Amino acid sequence: MDPNYLIVQPVEVGGVPIPKLVLKDVFSVYTGQFWRWFAITAPTSVLASVVLLMADRKIKEIYRSFPITQISHHMLEVAESGLLRYGSFFISWFLGCFALAAIATVVNGLDKGEREDVWISDSFQRAREHFGPLVLAAVVTFGIFLAGMAAMEFAVFTLIRVVGWARFSRFNYDASFVGTVVVASIVIWFGVAIPLILAKDIGVRAALKRSLKISNGYEVFLALLVCESMVGSYVAWYAVHYGLTFLFPAQFTYTGWYGWLVYFVTILASAAVQPPMFIGLSLLAATAHSNSLLLPGTQQAAHVE
Repeated sequence: MDPNYLIVQPVEVGGVPIPKLVLKDVFSVYTGQFWRWFAITAPTSVLASVVLLMADRKIKEIYRSFPITQISHHMLEVAESGLLRYGSFFISWFLGCFALAAIATVVNGLDKGEREDVWISDSFQRAREHFGPLVLAAVVTFGIFLAGMAAMEFAVFTLIRVVGWARFSRFNYDASFVGTVVVASIVIWFGVAIPLILAKDIGVRAALKRSLKISNGYEVFLALLVCESMVGSYVAWYAVHYGLTFLFPAQFTYTGWYGWLVYFVTILASAAVQPPMFIGLSLLAATAHSNSLLLPGTQQAAHVE
């Protein structure tokens, strides 16, 4: 299979052939132009990590400015730390949406006429042209994610009250991970909205509604993309953390620069495993568009320049 093309396999739905995406299609496109996708996700991942790191340092500085026993007298500082925390989370979320927009630009051929050199071609141009709608889409999806996480935490808290912390504590990490995957697997139903905004120049509300319709029947496919992204990030972290110990003498691991090296390489490793999820959303939008939202139509293959 040519890695520069998506070969959509038709399936029968009520006697009508409808193209159905599979993970093989996604990874074929991903491996075909790996460095181009990495050139998109690497800078946004580094920038998001810098924002999160700066916010975390500022929050620690705020809480060190007063005794923890006097926290009730420093609610303004507590509110400031909360604003910094969730503000940095949102910026990181928006940068992910921006990377998705750039990848959708390439996957759906919206950058025709641009230079093909991966290090020179500006894949972010169309994303910048739709900056306002992307921000609004990020606000809506981030709000849905926060609401889902709040519901998940409430469910966990209720379960703890029933079974007791002593029994639940050993499953706390696993429950949090599974809950996050479940919430993300629901939020991703709205992810196709970003490629639609870029390709069809429609409003955010219409794009979100259409994304929900397109995702119908692809819930497992999208959940697998979420799992690949999250599990891939964890595997990348452990691979870097333990892999570098074999490359450097033991005495180097206690130096200050080694910690920064691990941090930076981990960010890049995580950025390398993010594109499949974005590619899958982009291909899903392209497939639905070429088939008039899953209605009978032409079976046009999505072409990646």
